[in-house]
Amino acid sequence: VEGSGGELNAYTSFDQTVFYVTISRQFLEVGLEVLSEMMGFPKFDPTEINNEREVVIEEIKRGQDSFGRQASQLLFSTAYQGHTYGKPVIGYEKVIRKISPKKIVDYFRSRYVPGNMFVVLSGDFALPEAKKLINQRFAPFHPYKLRSVVRKKEKAHVKPRISVQPSTFEEASLNLSWKIPKVRHKDIPALDILALILGQGDSSRLVRRLRIEQALVNSVYASTFTPVEAGLMVISAVFNGDKLEEIFSGIAAELEQLVTTAVEESELNKALTNIESEEFYGMETVDGLSRKAGHLEFLLRDPDYFPKYMQQVYRVSREDILRVARKYLTEKTLTL
Repeated sequence: VEGSGGELNAYTSFDQTVFYVTISRQFLEVGLEVLSEMMGFPKFDPTEINNEREVVIEEIKRGQDSFGRQASQLLFSTAYQGHTYGKPVIGYEKVIRKISPKKIVDYFRSRYVPGNMFVVLSGDFALPEAKKLINQRFAPFHPYKLRSVVRKKEKAHVKPRISVQPSTFEEASLNLSWKIPKVRHKDIPALDILALILGQGDSSRLVRRLRIEQALVNSVYASTFTPVEAGLMVISAVFNGDKLEEIFSGIAAELEQLVTTAVEESELNKALTNIESEEFYGMETVDGLSRKAGHLEFLLRDPDYFPKYMQQVYRVSREDILRVARKYLTEKTLTL
């Protein structure tokens, strides 16, 4: 791939693993060949596996030295007690050190199977030729049976959860989160807009109050985490010094405002413009296009869901935002 001027990489999330190649269209067959060899006919050489153990363990150690990773892991292990989302995606050093090649092969043949896999191709290509190449490369895969997995249900979240972790980092991190529904739920578009109004961009409420006007934080951000199962609405702040009480007061004031008074029409309109811009900017490259299509196929089983999502976004009203704020930003499902 690299000899053809391309890029080969992979990443994992809580719900999926993605392998991808970005390459010139004249080398399309090279990209498909390499991906199909990896996904259909990997060797799992024991020597190579042992080499990669050290690579993964080194990445785990780097994560322990990362302020952001440590804060994020503390949030997720507290919010998702007993659930797989509470575990680090990269895993644990003790597991990486001892897992056998046989166990890796058995897992691969139970989950990395044609029935649990899809290929996304974006860019400048002729469809008949591309289909022919994909069939040639992927049709010979052995049809291993998919092993179904039932995830444990997390412990009921019926009262606030608080975790504090001292560290030697120079900055401090504050994360607050509330449980929200899975990605398919009808309230997700309103929650996405709520997060944007609350803490995305210099004109958002939290950024304006805590960073620009009062200079209490180095950064503050609000976002939605919307995976296959129940997600989170998150407020994250990074700060120096002993300003926690003032930061809490500022966040509490903005949350109180959200659940008592509908947002301004101008705020809603700005949020709609921003969310549309972000969605379209994300599709300016072949990588962005494939990520968008793959994301929608994986989560919603519909790679063309984007126009439907935007229709839902444009139907969100000020009253909808007030309703979801009151429904989800409750004390009992708070994680701090």
